[in-house]
Amino acid sequence: MKLLKHLCVFPLVASCLCYGTTTAEEKDLTIGELPSSFEDYAAIAQALLDPASKRPGRGTVEPARMVRAKGWQWDHEVRVYLPPSYHHTERNYPTLWVTDNSLELIQGALTGDGLGLAPELIVVAVGAPADTNPAEFQRRRTYDFIPDKSLMGSLFEPMPAEAVGGAPGFLDFLVNQLRPMLAKEYRLDLDDQGYAGHSGGGQFGLYVLLTKPESFHKYIISSPAAYQTWLDMEARWYEQNKDLDARVFLSAGEGEAAHPLWSASQVVSTVATMAERLTVRNYPSLQLTVKIFADEDHLTVMPIAYTRGIRALWP
Repeated sequence: MKLLKHLCVFPLVASCLCYGTTTAEEKDLTIGELPSSFEDYAAIAQALLDPASKRPGRGTVEPARMVRAKGWQWDHEVRVYLPPSYHHTERNYPTLWVTDNSLELIQGALTGDGLGLAPELIVVAVGAPADTNPAEFQRRRTYDFIPDKSLMGSLFEPMPAEAVGGAPGFLDFLVNQLRPMLAKEYRLDLDDQGYAGHSGGGQFGLYVLLTKPESFHKYIISSPAAYQTWLDMEARWYEQNKDLDARVFLSAGEGEAAHPLWSASQVVSTVATMAERLTVRNYPSLQLTVKIFADEDHLTVMPIAYTRGIRALWP
């Protein structure tokens, strides 16, 4: 409703431009936060609707590159999205890292970033290229996302040990290889780094949160599975640490509880039990938001989780 209100008011803002509202050059708008006043909206509108303006209404996607992680047998495709104002400012931008190469889903979640109706983020999408066949796509992501089999419990018992175990190396790839490389090329705000992952990517998000939470400041964790693994991992973290400094958006789709595969994977119960455990711990620095989205299944929930997660973590 709040967004609808803003959309309805935008034409009114545009109609006010001829009366000398503040220009974008005179008004320094905060990147990564939605405008909070009529004056802010008017400044954005004037910049966008000025016939002489060179600022685009949409962001741009840089050419894809293939990068191989240390010790890996395959390359990961890396794609970078730059927000609409990127080439017209000298600011650093909050950065969202998304797994499974799901750049298009995040671009959809950021609809309106050129109008000031969504946060302006740099997005880094990492994963298998689009022409990878489904079997190979699943093989690669399973290895990337899942830690050693000994940590994963009974749900992973049938899986060969060599099919998993890449999570520590994949985290090192993101944080210690890719991030410094991209920070030399783009204006990443290294004090505002977010992670987004779904399903196996959600499990990887829990792994990072519960072992090296300092890797990111914000986490969008969508539809993870295998709750006992993460309860045990959280218990080990709590033994040594009484705080968990992160902002977390944890979610699943209601329909996942009624599907044989996702029920067997314990998706909704994983979100519920982790939410309960983290709430009971009362970590002083943890900011946790939990959502179970009505009528959504394991696939339809993805764009909703990412959209709502972004709005919650970059309000």
